[in-house]
Parts: sequence; C-alpha cells; structure tokens
Amino acid sequence: MSREFLTYCDDCGKDCNAEEKKERQTIRIHGKLIDVEVIMLVCKECGSEISDEKYMNEQLKAINDAYIKATSGLTSEQIRNVRLQYKDLGIRPFAKILGIGSASIARHETGELPSDKHITIYKELKENPRSIFEYFNKNKENLSPRELKKVENVLRNWSDEQEGRISTPFVEIMQDDEEIIESIHKPFAFTEFTGYRDFNLDKFLNMVLFFSKWGVNKTKLMKLLWYSDFLYFKKYTASISGAAYARIKFGPVPKDHEIILAHLQHMDVIEIEESLLNDEGWVKMTIKATQNYNPNVFEKEEMVTLERVNYIFEGYGSRKISEYSHKERAWIETPDEQLINYKYSRDFELELNSR
Repeated sequence: MSREFLTYCDDCGKDCNAEEKKERQTIRIHGKLIDVEVIMLVCKECGSEISDEKYMNEQLKAINDAYIKATSGLTSEQIRNVRLQYKDLGIRPFAKILGIGSASIARHETGELPSDKHITIYKELKENPRSIFEYFNKNKENLSPRELKKVENVLRNWSDEQEGRISTPFVEIMQDDEEIIESIHKPFAFTEFTGYRDFNLDKFLNMVLFFSKWGVNKTKLMKLLWYSDFLYFKKYTASISGAAYARIKFGPVPKDHEIILAHLQHMDVIEIEESLLNDEGWVKMTIKATQNYNPNVFEKEEMVTLERVNYIFEGYGSRKISEYSHKERAWIETPDEQLINYKYSRDFELELNSR
C-alpha cells in the first residue's frame, strides 16, 4: 500500500493529496541505455509528478547506482564498503594512498559516477583487499608524517586480523585533532566567510608550515595566513584554504585560532615556544614548523601567492603587521569576534605584485 501525503502541487496550484509511485524507466547515460526503478511523488488529483527534493535526490541516486551496477557491478554503497573494510582508514588518507582526490571519493560514496579508472581501482580492492599495500608503497610519500603513522597502524591491525593474529587496538584519537580543526571551518563552507571554498586541511596545514619553517611570531603568522587567503581571493574570487577568519583586538586571525594551534601542536605539526618579554608578564609566542611543507598540495598561483605575501611582509614584526592590518576596512568595519567577509579584500590597497 503506497503512502499518501498532503503537499503543494504546482499544476493544481494548491495543496493536494499525493502518493508514492514506483515506475521503471529506461534512461540513456553516457551512451548506454539503463533500466532503473524510481520512486516518485504523484498528485492524486491531476496525476502530475510533484517536485520534491528528497524524492529527486533518491531518484538520482537510484539512477547512478543502476548505471554503476550495469557497467561495473559496484554501487555507491559497495564503493564505500571498499574503504570501510580497512576499518579506521579515513577518506583523506585513503584518497592519498590511491592517488584520488578526497572530494571525489566522498562523492563516489554518495552516488556520483566514478571514472572507468577509479572503478578499476575499487574493483581491484574489492576482489583483492591486500592490493592496498601496493598502492600504499607507491603513494605513501603523499601522506604527512602523522597520516603515515596512522595508516601504518590501521593497515597493520587490519592485516593481523585477516591472518587471525591479535593486534594492538588503534587509538582513534590520532584523527580527532584533524576533525576538530575541520569542524571549526566546515559550517561556513562555500560562503563569503570562507572564500567560497570548502575547508582544505592539507592546504591550511601546509600554509602554516610554509610561514613557520624558520620560526615566526604567532601574531605575525595569523596575519600572513589572512593576507594570503584574502589576497588570493581578491585576484581569483576564491580563497586558498577555505578557512574562516575572525576580527579580534590584535587583528584578523583564523577562527578559534588558539584551539587550532593547540591541536596542531598535539599533531606534531608545530612547536610553540614561549618566552617572557618583560616584568609585566608579556609573553612572546614563536611558532616553528616541525616538518617540511609540501608544495605539491598547492596550485602554481597559490604557491606564488604565499611566496609574495612572505616577501611583502618579510621585514615586518608582529606589531607592525598587526597595525597594518588595522588599517583595512575588513578589520575596521567587522564587529569584534565576528567573522570577516572575504569581499572586503576588494578594498585592499595591497596587491600581490607590490614590493
């Protein structure tokens, strides 16, 4: 018995009773005819299909799954299970091991059609799970030291379980730092507060590593990150990292920057050195990278931006760069503790080609 709903029908121009209806359709996708059963919502008064986001999303997923099954035998759920068979292996390290973008894997696991090349990889891992070690050995240089340690633990424990050996439980706290940092920026993804980007942890971490490779004052580091993202946005209408920045007394900083720094330190990405400046208790905080930055995570123009910002502010101390940032409308017009709109970058007098 089909379910009935009271919902608005565009054709009738009023609220009408609607019911679910199953229908088999033949759809041409990439030159192939695919037979698929979809569920739609139909008005009981005029018989028209009612546009409903939930049903349209389910139809799209059903069509995609039918196409994948017809061409590769793998549905989106089966693709997701390929990764989940390795238990604690997250999307980001899994993607780096396979040489596939993490965003692509996330989309494949929720219904988007993979390319033939990616389908081949998924099928190989499904049929021969231990082939993950071949990909790991081939691409492990793409992993950060922290990710490398995590993946080695995950794969060792998984291998031990497959062979019936007792393995040491993996402590999932290793990923908590990354998830916490991402959770700070993710709620604002693709908005004017993140430069119309989703937060990219790899880029943000490597921006920090780039600017702190020789040691940098904490206040200056915050401004270098801000200017890099905002100046890149001014030129390309997109940020580098997708980070959100807030206005505080001493100038713009990444949102919840103290929390971020604490977790970066816990991840062994940076060291934080504190030194007493005077008898009044003023403390100088120096951030220093504990590993080399990876230039390969950046596009050419992004890397150029980081180098130019570093050059422009090379002779600036923390006080000078802080005072410089206070002259920007972005800081002047944003209320204290509030996020700064990336659109303020258009008012910057500073240009990437300035000396």
